[in-house]
Amino acid sequence: MTEKDKREKIIEAAYQVLAERGYDEASTKEIARTAGVAQGLIGYYFSSKDLLFAEVFRRESEKYCESLAYIKSYGEQQLTLDGIKSILKVPKSKTADHPALVKLRYELFALGLRNQAVSGSIKETLASKRAHLTSLIEAVSNLPEEHSRRLAPILLAAFDGLALQRMCDDEFPYDEAYDTLAVMIDSYLKAIKS
Repeated sequence: MTEKDKREKIIEAAYQVLAERGYDEASTKEIARTAGVAQGLIGYYFSSKDLLFAEVFRRESEKYCESLAYIKSYGEQQLTLDGIKSILKVPKSKTADHPALVKLRYELFALGLRNQAVSGSIKETLASKRAHLTSLIEAVSNLPEEHSRRLAPILLAAFDGLALQRMCDDEFPYDEAYDTLAVMIDSYLKAIKS
């Protein structure tokens, strides 16, 4: 197994253990066992457990951004309210389809807030997500980059906030909130273009 393969196995194992057990119960011993490597190897690649978890967050965010690539195909047609609702199905479904992943994201946000060594990595990951979302908005809405860049962090905050409310409250009107978000985006696009 190459050095790169070992590092990848550790990251994949950390993701699995974090998703299953959460931050507080995820130990390097368990991660090493899951990865099939010696525990000391984790320290060789990552100077702290928190930096390993920040790398997991970065990777998860990259995969999430990649899952949205199909959205660019909407740029070839007139974007309607129904089209916006269809686009929003992906971030909306992530919470229902992958609750452990969403929970992990919140644990990693908290980690970035309390650990200065990790906060830079979390900041970079969020900036990357905003940039990716900006390019998607630009592609499907034909908005100028400046307007797309302003809308991206708002949408990212809405996705995260709605997911958190759904995870914390079984009675939260999640579908209605996403329908309202679609109407708000549609209104914004019409106002900017007029």
